[in-house]
Amino acid sequence: MKKVFSLMVLLLALITLSACKGADIKILMPGDYINLKLLKDFKKETGKKVKIVTFESNEAALIKLKMEKFDLVVPSDYMVEQMIFEDLLQPIDWELITELDKETSFPDELQSLLSDYQEEFPILDYHVPYFWGNLGILYDKTKVSLELLESEEWNIFANEELRIVIYDSSRDGFFIALKQLGYSGNTNDDKELEDAESYLKAIAKHKNVVFLTDEILDDMKTSKYDLSLTYSGDAVYLMSKNSKLDFYVPKVGTNVFVDGFSIPKDATNLDVVYQFINFISRQENALKNTLDVMYQSPRKDVYESLISPGSELYDYLSAYQVIRNENDELFRYDKDAKEFIDDAWAKIRSSN
Repeated sequence: MKKVFSLMVLLLALITLSACKGADIKILMPGDYINLKLLKDFKKETGKKVKIVTFESNEAALIKLKMEKFDLVVPSDYMVEQMIFEDLLQPIDWELITELDKETSFPDELQSLLSDYQEEFPILDYHVPYFWGNLGILYDKTKVSLELLESEEWNIFANEELRIVIYDSSRDGFFIALKQLGYSGNTNDDKELEDAESYLKAIAKHKNVVFLTDEILDDMKTSKYDLSLTYSGDAVYLMSKNSKLDFYVPKVGTNVFVDGFSIPKDATNLDVVYQFINFISRQENALKNTLDVMYQSPRKDVYESLISPGSELYDYLSAYQVIRNENDELFRYDKDAKEFIDDAWAKIRSSN
């Protein structure tokens, strides 16, 4: 539930965070993205206090990081790349990461993804994976068939007979349009980006389509919409609340994302920073955290235990298990493409 925030969770977080004055480390991360009991357990074990400051988007995190001092930040992959470009991060000392081995600890799908990008984008030099997942279609099985999804792929969002909600994100909207059109989700080709803009404008004009953010969690619990553009962890959560729901990832390709711990360049309390990373990454704590947040764990042992028959999340395997195909991509930072996408998205939204 890193991408969508409920009001109650934010209120609880504010109460918790206001009591964290005099903290030993301050962490900037998405809302509702950690089991708060683990913060108490960390204090009990180490005597160290943690203060969590939340953000609603990676772009908001970037602004906060430039204005305020933090000891840790939890951005997505592409934002790590931008933060590196802007010289905001310091390298990770993997010799101090005792609970994860960057060569052997990650699930095969995540390991292969990181390996594919390591030469051109060495993300692990600045990023310790915390949660990961992919983007897909959450749908009401009583209204939408798997066969229809398999034939339409992302084009299902152009269907004028279904009640559709699209997550209001320029990055994700353009990614699915580009993949459906047969392009790379990371293209910076003007024509391809313009094609995607036209594709999305046509969808946005349909009266059965709405663009939302935090409302999606509540709305999909009651199947207010027939299908939704949704992140895998949110899909697991919603499927646990509504047995009519299932999750499908189009074979034409999707975005596989990796969120993780990065250390700001001006962070100083590094002993506690590495203590905390190791504490959260420990097997039993990673499991507790995953069962609370419901996103994919970067620990191979935890992830594989949860995709095994009889596990707590096995009933939601279509969302929790990431089966990477050859068309899937990690989103990359490109300044010019990002500016085009953000500007075009504003126009697309205004036409809805």
